[in-house]
Amino acid sequence: MPPTTKHMHSSLSRTGKDYADLHAWINDADHQLDRHDFTKIVDFAPEIQAKFGAEGLREYIEHLREDLDSKFTKIWGKDVAARDEALDYYGIRRRGRDYTIDMADIKLLQDAGMAADDLEHSLKVAGKALEIARRVVAASQTPVDLELVGRGALFHDLGKAKTHAIEHGKIGAEMGAALGLPVAVTDIMQKHIRGGLSTEEAMELGLPIRDYTLRTLEERIVIYADRLVDIIWDGVVAVASQQDAEDRFIEIIESNVCYGKNPPTLERYRGYHAEIQGLMRAGA
Repeated sequence: MPPTTKHMHSSLSRTGKDYADLHAWINDADHQLDRHDFTKIVDFAPEIQAKFGAEGLREYIEHLREDLDSKFTKIWGKDVAARDEALDYYGIRRRGRDYTIDMADIKLLQDAGMAADDLEHSLKVAGKALEIARRVVAASQTPVDLELVGRGALFHDLGKAKTHAIEHGKIGAEMGAALGLPVAVTDIMQKHIRGGLSTEEAMELGLPIRDYTLRTLEERIVIYADRLVDIIWDGVVAVASQQDAEDRFIEIIESNVCYGKNPPTLERYRGYHAEIQGLMRAGA
């Protein structure tokens, strides 16, 4: 089962609070079996809600869900199709559900040789991309595959374990395929260079000739988050907050060639900014 610290990390990602007391209560050695019994949720719910509120009750259920997810993964092992069918059937993992970064994925990056600063950047991009995706869903009710956003963002720079040159997207996608990552994730890894190159740009840069267009909202969220993280933490431009970086995004990329790169790249980022900010502000 995931350790208490993993559950705390998941709660922090979902709610901004780690609910350490709640997870310690669930995993108390003297009562662990009872408190992990799905048939007793109705018995414990009033006590949990009184102590931790409605959000805490939801975190209790998420704790049990994560444990069941872990157990199913161990039972089915490499039989991915059977495992995912069961997880979907029981509502444990389904498109549209929330998602938190898996420590096993972080270990894959470390084992691949990713440097600490590159890993820190990837974690920041994953966190920002998931934040943006949740805001899109909440404001516009647009369905977003949060697992694809989170994993695509986390792995987008895997190729930097081998090189920081412009072909790191291509190399990373090849490494990701060798690790068994889904095509949707390796596509993000290959396409993220300059926000989705045209065929002509790929030829000029000596990259494989293929379609780099960002065709899904998930891809565009990851690439937008990647540029925002650069702006927020690189120190090239002083920003007062993450929101300030979003508000001044166009001004910043237009006045700093390290972010805007060239006219085609600028135009792509203008489009992603307009689309995603529009979705996050829908109904406002």
